[in-house]
Amino acid sequence: MKITLSNLFLRLAHFAFAAMIVLIPFRLRTVLVERPLSPIYRDYTDWLLFASDIFLIAMLICWGISRALAPRRLRWGTPLIALPLAGITAIGIVSAIFSMDVALSFYHVVRLLLLGALYLFIVNEIRSLDEIFLPMAIQVMVQAVVALEQFMQQHSAGLRLLGELILDPESKGVSIVWSGQSILLRAYGLTDHPNLLGGCLAFALIIIAGWYVQSTGRGRGIVAIIFALGAVALLLTFSRGAWLAFGSGIAVMLVLFFRARQKAASQDLFILGIAALIWLVPFVWQSADYLGVRFNPAEPSMFTGENRAIVERAALNAAANKLFENHALVGVGLGVFPMALRAADPNFPFDYQPAHIVLLDVAAETGIFGALIYSALMIAPWVALWLNRRRIVFSPALIAVSALLLAITLVGLFDYYTWLLNPGRLWQWLALGLWSVTYSSGGVTHD
Repeated sequence: MKITLSNLFLRLAHFAFAAMIVLIPFRLRTVLVERPLSPIYRDYTDWLLFASDIFLIAMLICWGISRALAPRRLRWGTPLIALPLAGITAIGIVSAIFSMDVALSFYHVVRLLLLGALYLFIVNEIRSLDEIFLPMAIQVMVQAVVALEQFMQQHSAGLRLLGELILDPESKGVSIVWSGQSILLRAYGLTDHPNLLGGCLAFALIIIAGWYVQSTGRGRGIVAIIFALGAVALLLTFSRGAWLAFGSGIAVMLVLFFRARQKAASQDLFILGIAALIWLVPFVWQSADYLGVRFNPAEPSMFTGENRAIVERAALNAAANKLFENHALVGVGLGVFPMALRAADPNFPFDYQPAHIVLLDVAAETGIFGALIYSALMIAPWVALWLNRRRIVFSPALIAVSALLLAITLVGLFDYYTWLLNPGRLWQWLALGLWSVTYSSGGVTHD
């Protein structure tokens, strides 16, 4: 009876896990504790509970009950991932003790602990991309449909109950592209920002591509349509970082398939790309002027905001370096970069926000040891793949998840959400868990 009940709770945990994946991009949330600190954006200071958080917590509770009813060995995954993740959490706790805002830092510590538990669930319970493909496809389909509606209407889709922002391209603070003659609303989907939507779409599309090339069953045509729809939505975010991450991820997949002599997988991925390209052409044609602005930010003028963004990012990077120099040992505190910047420079000419390079934020918030551990976490998978290249089976799953890690790392060179914001964190820890599973199943085991 205990085993049957344990299986029931395990199924519930898997259902909650799938729901969490679908909800990763959603900004739908409630404020647990209001902590206003003008002029800092409230999301940096308030304690928030997202819809994805609710299902993550439900998943962990059900999984815990399942394990209590039927005790079994807990696997930690490859030490290449498990040890740096534990180190990041430990360093985060130390930084919180000495933080400029202890309460806020410990709020982020709790989030790191939940993410660590998510990693453990993945390495213990997820065995293939089949178990995550459907929620990934639903995530892409939902966000893409909303994004297309926003783009076509150049306004909100009327989904306030699902957390959609009020989007008016004429309103201050709404992200647009200006061609010199007209403005265009960037697609938000149900996220907080087009860059965030772009990243989520890029990451999910890489996993969908990995599933597609290893699948031989029915429904591949539908998957190709979902992939193409997601690619169109990714284009309409006008997120250069997400475009680069997606393109690099797909390119790495093609290279690794070629080197592994997986001709069929290479052909399937190429066909999938052609299908997406067919869908993309009319949108590229229609948006050519705006795409030109994103690829050439020096034109037509500062009014586009493109040049201002470059200057702002340079100022934030310099501020991050200064904060690190002044707090090199333990940092300013996990998650408190904007507050530390406000305290250090009350006359900072731009918005108080983290630097747009994740490693700078990690260094400023957690100090030199946090930066070293995070760097090791990003580099170790690639070193391991190279050193063990002759005895690893480079399965489509391992190749896809490795491409996903590359995409997340590249996004971290242009934006901070994979370190600070809930959707980005969920994606990063999800990818690390999946890589640990696929790397071990590829012939190298450490647990």
